[in-house]
Amino acid sequence: MGLLIAAGITTALALGGFAMLLRRARDWRPLMLAFVIALPLQPLVFYAVRLPIDGMLRTTFGIASWVTIASLFYAPLIEEPAKWLTAALPAVRRAIIADPIPLALAAGLGFGIGEIWFLANALVKAPNYPDLPFTQFSGFMIERLSVCFLHGAFLVPPFYRLARGGSFLVGGLCGMVLHFLLNFPIYLAQIDAFGWGARAWAMALVSWIFWCVFGCVGMVAVLAGRFKRWRSGAQSEATPP
Repeated sequence: MGLLIAAGITTALALGGFAMLLRRARDWRPLMLAFVIALPLQPLVFYAVRLPIDGMLRTTFGIASWVTIASLFYAPLIEEPAKWLTAALPAVRRAIIADPIPLALAAGLGFGIGEIWFLANALVKAPNYPDLPFTQFSGFMIERLSVCFLHGAFLVPPFYRLARGGSFLVGGLCGMVLHFLLNFPIYLAQIDAFGWGARAWAMALVSWIFWCVFGCVGMVAVLAGRFKRWRSGAQSEATPP
């Protein structure tokens, strides 16, 4: 039960962040809608899209090195467009145009919480699962809580572009690149690049996640400030003298 308790604690903390978004929102309903839509998307795209594609490639080409490298692109190319589905609903889309940052973070939290329980379920069923107290899963909790925020941060560029009347796909490509950069060191750790060893790579990955969170907090803050100034300017121009 240790991992499940850890997943529950992480979920509660993520829901606390979501409650803060709801409290600050002028209309909480689009945020709730985006959150609920995003909640099952990670396991759905994993089973409906990612597993079939991976199975087809490995059945056709075997365990080739380029297939392993191609798998690095699964998450950015599959998970990011899945999160975009939240913007397809008219009510959510209107709310994005009014204020894109909270909607992106709400959808990311929903997606991230769904991923927490998908991973917890998969790990518990694994034959080598270590049945330890929940306190031993602090790394899991910190990582998953960070990823809940990062999923939302990766949605900020496309939602911001949509609200500003720019190209949604350009913003979406930015989110994909950020997602790829987050995951790439995991591949380097798996092949023990540079011969650092498992312990050094574990510390490097924790540091990398920290710097990714730090950088994305800055990006979200900058884009939120830019959007606020742009909206204030647009409203000033629309107001008759």
